[in-house]
Amino acid sequence: MKLVTHKSSLVLFYLILQPNNLVMSQQNTNTDNYRDDEIDLRKLFQAIGNGFTNIGKAFVNMIIRIRRASITYKFFILVMGGLGVAVGVSFNQIAKPVYSTSLLLSSDYFNNRLFKNNIDKLNALCKEGNSIGLSKLLNIEVNIASNIKKVEFEPMVSEQDIVDTEVLKEKLEVLKIKDLEVEKILEQIELQNNNTYKVIIYVFDNNIIGDLEESIVGYFRNNTFVKNRIEATKKGQLSLIKKLRNDIEQLDSLKKLFNLNLRAEAGRKGETSSNSLLIGESSGLDPVRFYAQSIRLYEQLQEAQQQLELGDDFELIDGFTIFSKPESPGVIKTTALSILLFMALAYLIIIFIETNKYLNNMERERFKKLEE
Repeated sequence: MKLVTHKSSLVLFYLILQPNNLVMSQQNTNTDNYRDDEIDLRKLFQAIGNGFTNIGKAFVNMIIRIRRASITYKFFILVMGGLGVAVGVSFNQIAKPVYSTSLLLSSDYFNNRLFKNNIDKLNALCKEGNSIGLSKLLNIEVNIASNIKKVEFEPMVSEQDIVDTEVLKEKLEVLKIKDLEVEKILEQIELQNNNTYKVIIYVFDNNIIGDLEESIVGYFRNNTFVKNRIEATKKGQLSLIKKLRNDIEQLDSLKKLFNLNLRAEAGRKGETSSNSLLIGESSGLDPVRFYAQSIRLYEQLQEAQQQLELGDDFELIDGFTIFSKPESPGVIKTTALSILLFMALAYLIIIFIETNKYLNNMERERFKKLEE
């Protein structure tokens, strides 16, 4: 009985101490994990440092190998450099120089899509080398068309348009419109509102630039979409001018009748006549408004005639300028680029040769081991 009681007390004492032992074991486990985390971070930073060190060593070794290869294959490298000089100079002599110039066109009927479509047609014919088709499209001679390399364009946006676009963009952002929708709206505005464009042309002969100006302008003016609207606008202007002239002639007739009436009234001194005009506040004719209307009609006529003569719905703002210096690189740039290309080719060949030697050596060593 005493033995059983003693054993029971021992079991009870063990159970009382067991939670503390468990807590202590968990603390020890957490401490070990924390130490392991510290060790892992140190290893990580050490690995990063070793990685940078290896990169630096690899860069230095690469420079050393390039230096050794340059010394070993110096004659080959010099020969390749000489070939680069010869090819660069020859290419500059054989290749045609490229000249560029630009003009500014403005029309109320232009937009990006229309302009791009017309420019793409010209470039497609240039890439094909179809000088005959290009000459028909621009209404120029075939030898002139054969000297056109390509045509580009840039929409010219005024400072006010830029400011208005930014203001509109901010307003759209305030309305919490998605960025993609904002870009679509701005693209549509740009598509519809641009009416001034810079046309850049690249040619092989700068002597043909003078003949191309009229051809390029005529090419865009004779576009069906633009041509129809120019003709419609011109008819409207002619009709307006005709009407204004008739109105001015009628007013001139009234002015003559008015002056005659004044003279007659002054001669009669109070006598009445059925042919006289009533003047004054109660009359049907106000002399001030009468002459003011005549002036306004004349100003409108002058403005309509000016628009018709200038053709401001389609106009050339600035024409081509002939430059003597070509756009293409000169002999120095061409030769330098050629040398760089041939030197790069030389080192690629050297890398191929050295790699082949290394593989051959490895293959020999492998065969030796197999024989042994």
